[in-house]
Amino acid sequence: MENKVAQRQLLRWKRAQIDPVELGWPLRTGRGRRTSGLSQAQVAQALFVSERTYADLERGEIASPTAELLDSVAKVLRMNESERAAMYVYSLGHQPPTPMDPMAGTTVYPAWHQAVRTVTGQPCFIVDVAWNVLAANDEFIHMFPQTPGGPVALPERNLMRWMLLREEAREHHLVNWEKEWAPAAASQLRTAVAAHPDNEDLQRLDREIYEDPVVGPIYRNPSMDYVHPDGDACPVRHAGFTNTVRVSSEQDRCCDKHAPSQFGMVTMCVAQPLASPGARFIFLVFTPASPPSGHKAAR
Repeated sequence: MENKVAQRQLLRWKRAQIDPVELGWPLRTGRGRRTSGLSQAQVAQALFVSERTYADLERGEIASPTAELLDSVAKVLRMNESERAAMYVYSLGHQPPTPMDPMAGTTVYPAWHQAVRTVTGQPCFIVDVAWNVLAANDEFIHMFPQTPGGPVALPERNLMRWMLLREEAREHHLVNWEKEWAPAAASQLRTAVAAHPDNEDLQRLDREIYEDPVVGPIYRNPSMDYVHPDGDACPVRHAGFTNTVRVSSEQDRCCDKHAPSQFGMVTMCVAQPLASPGARFIFLVFTPASPPSGHKAAR
């Protein structure tokens, strides 16, 4: 199907679903138009554009409609995120740069929570657009440095704050933090802050990390452009790893405070819940390995 045809069908279908009376037009009586829904003229009036402009858009005759026009159409026709994204693709050939709903990416459907909790064998979790953990399985929770005899729980809800600001992440859990973890995480945060200027959690993170004496210089360095970690592998200590495969190094202790953990590489497989743009589902594939030469551990 051509994009023009798909665009026309989408917009006509959305017009037909809206009762003009709901937008302030009087109830039609007597003779006249009997087609259900909004007319092109009514949509054009709601958009404050000419009827010809809207008709051309609906037919796919505007080569490069502005984002402002498309977003206005999405609001008038009460499109959801998926419908708006489809209109952008039909009109411009790409997805919209930002979600329509400022709260998009802050929640996921309840089924996602259940799905994540039932995954076994490898750590996985979901974070919102500001890296607040929305759901996690037991394997992910057990990854973090554990104090012998202490409770097993996430160290804190915001994963980005933990990765960039907490000593146990920088010194113990995320191996080679300064070179392999911090630059990529800081770059992701810069991109998210720019894309979601109204998100209070992101703005708070931006201030805290910008002012931190350790990670601040890394965060303020714009030399790295990094949007997502999909497919990347980084060194890490896995506190909950059960050594069922023989490796050349047994578990050891990163320090006197924490219980023994297994050194290895974690590969990040990242996907996005389609109904929650900005949220991310992350599956961690952990491969145990021997620590590199020069790696220090408490015995």
